[in-house]
Amino acid sequence: MDKLIEISPTYWAVIILIAATGFTILWAFDAATHKRLVEVDITDKELQTHRNILVASVLVELSLVLMYWWDIEILPFFIAFLIVRFIHEFIDEIHFHTDRCTPYESNLHLGMWIFVFIKIVGMFMWGFFTNYKGLETLNIGLYIWGFVIFGIMSYISLQEWKRGFPSIKAAILEMIKR
Repeated sequence: MDKLIEISPTYWAVIILIAATGFTILWAFDAATHKRLVEVDITDKELQTHRNILVASVLVELSLVLMYWWDIEILPFFIAFLIVRFIHEFIDEIHFHTDRCTPYESNLHLGMWIFVFIKIVGMFMWGFFTNYKGLETLNIGLYIWGFVIFGIMSYISLQEWKRGFPSIKAAILEMIKR
């Protein structure tokens, strides 16, 4: 445990940002593939699974951030959100992607999963065991890097959420109907 506390906050931040950047790059390529497939081969059920993954992912990230203040209290929520997220990822891969995906797409998914695990494990270790000790002392460049990646991820999330709907309004109306 003492070894974790001794690790530099810069180390944690860089590992997390490298993983987030790698994931974001691969996700952008994957989203571009979805854009081409949505009119042809992606069903409404698959799109809903993708939306469930997005929601669970946001909840995982939120619970990791909240570990700054409440590490033990948020732990049950983090574990539940993480399990739900990966169950939906598993369903997506096994049910929808196995037969359809090219080796290129399968490699994108593999890389995305690896980077997601690295980022989640890094954030969990830094957040749960040290409450993000040293976060406030990081170089401003690391914050900028994080905000840029967050902005790109937010944009891709919005595009993926809307996929298959002519507008955000249509997406919201469809959610209400279900």
